[in-house]
This record gives sequence, C-alpha cells and structure tokens, in this order.
Amino acid sequence: MCPISRRAYKENIQYLSAADVRRLHDDLMSFRLATYQYKAVPSERHLGFIIEDIEPSAAVDPGRDMVDLYGYTSMAVAALQTQAREIEALRHEVETMRRELKKRPAR
Repeated sequence: MCPISRRAYKENIQYLSAADVRRLHDDLMSFRLATYQYKAVPSERHLGFIIEDIEPSAAVDPGRDMVDLYGYTSMAVAALQTQAREIEALRHEVETMRRELKKRPAR
C-alpha cells in the first residue's frame, strides 16, 4: 500500500532543516550496495543494501524487518536536493571566476 501523503491525513508536520537534509544525504551516501540472492529463490540476483549495515535508518521499517521504500525514496530526494544546491553553488563559483579572468589584462 502506498503511504497517504495529503496534509489532511497528517498531524505534527515538521519540515526538515538544511542540516537535517544534509544528514540524510550523508547517511544515504554511506550505504554499501550489494548484490545478493534470497535463500528461497537462489536463481534470482538482486541489488540493494543490507538492513544490518545501515540501521537505525529512515530507510528501514524495523517493525516489519524490511526496507521502508517511502523513507528510502525520501532520503534519495534529500540527496538530490543537497547535490543540486552544491551544483548550483559550483556553477556560481565558476561563473564568478570566469568574470574575474576576463577582467585580467592579457600577458
């Protein structure tokens, strides 16, 4: 079942700070990816992470001993947002450096 995301169904909503988003990015970047086979279906190879390697994490549903796909996806969004901000800052820095170089007299 897909989580309900409408405001009407939620309470105590608290948006993450930039530091919180950065922490989620850093946590996700530390996930060690692995390939594996389930014992019950050894003919199929899968890609993912091992819960024991990352818990506690927003990507884990500890009550059901499985990945929390909504939490995992939200962590990926946090990582994308963090990287987008970093890319924008780098673009700005490169543009500033280009302008400064154009101002320098030719040697």
